[in-house]
Amino acid sequence: MTIIYPTLPLLARPEVTPSALAVTRTSAARRVNALGRVETVAANVLRHDYAPDTGAYRGWLVEEARSNLFLYTETLTDALWKTDAASVAAGAVTAPEETGTAFTLTENAATAIHTLYQEDLSFTASQDYALSVFAKSNGRERLQIVLPSTAFGAVQSAVFNLVAGTIDATEGSAVPVLEALADGWYRCAITATAASTTPLAPVHFRLRDTTGFSTYDGDGSSGVHLWGPQLEAGSGATSYIATTSAPANRPADQVNLSLGAWPFNPFEGTVLVRGAVPGGQSATLASLHDGTSDNRLSVTLDTAGGGSASVTVVAGGATVASLTDSGVTGGAEARCAAAFAADDFALVLNGSAEVTDTGGAVPSGLTTLTLGGTADGTVGPRCWIRQVGVFPRRLSEADLQTITV
Repeated sequence: MTIIYPTLPLLARPEVTPSALAVTRTSAARRVNALGRVETVAANVLRHDYAPDTGAYRGWLVEEARSNLFLYTETLTDALWKTDAASVAAGAVTAPEETGTAFTLTENAATAIHTLYQEDLSFTASQDYALSVFAKSNGRERLQIVLPSTAFGAVQSAVFNLVAGTIDATEGSAVPVLEALADGWYRCAITATAASTTPLAPVHFRLRDTTGFSTYDGDGSSGVHLWGPQLEAGSGATSYIATTSAPANRPADQVNLSLGAWPFNPFEGTVLVRGAVPGGQSATLASLHDGTSDNRLSVTLDTAGGGSASVTVVAGGATVASLTDSGVTGGAEARCAAAFAADDFALVLNGSAEVTDTGGAVPSGLTTLTLGGTADGTVGPRCWIRQVGVFPRRLSEADLQTITV
């Protein structure tokens, strides 16, 4: 391998933010820290995120704007939260965020469905919705989270085992995700697509008995601890957003770097990108552009279906190269290199053979590197970035394979 170093090297390291990065997010947002606990990060500060179960460093977290549609998510005893055959109370258990107390949902002794829910939620046809909550067993090991049949055509739900750490059952086409955190907490989530526009519908958090039934004889004392319920329009749950009397918004992370302060070759080069995207989602991890969408080179990971990486090159408003290779897994780190020169473009994913395109001009006037988004301001929906390097040469296939393994 010919030793050529990137002239623009960006490497995510725990709690270190490169001074060259311009980070804009107009409000505070949450992340998971190295201890597996949820933590608030100030506005306009890059979020360093960690795997909640292992504490492994995942890199810079970049997310699109989202809103939590639930009300009073920090006060589950508010009158807007209703119960059937159960009670809810502020408990003595520390929440995953450690700055507050979780709530405890306890079944009564009736033979019934034991549930906590919020009514009067609206849904729009063809829109994806993600429902999530942080939960911990308190004598009852199973929790079912439920999106309504009135909006989704059929019940969309999943049953999560908070002792075994497993997903025991699903209903409808809901896509479930279970993440383990510290101290026995889990984040339970499902995503589903609304079938019709419905202005008033309930969303439930239901207890299940040891055999998995939702209607059972309660014992009057068992239940689960809950914290941070979230209902958001979009695919996949994102970082928790607290609400009071109205839905609350988390603005998008805008992360940019000006190329003017770095040695940048406008005629040829290679972009190395290392990062991850959650399962079932697609996100652009890095884009070189001129401030518009007319001249750009973008690297995107898509974990839907078989999973793929793609490179799109646009010059003068026309797409001159579009390269794709398979082998990207949801949540798993991928390494992708995009090489460019006039009539010579290539993509290498995780050390595989080159995918090439031999026709087209190099985009001109490139001024900006955007992380986790594109020139038009589109972000996410969610990704982690570990490394971006811009090399001053179109590296050979052997070199591209070396830097991506």
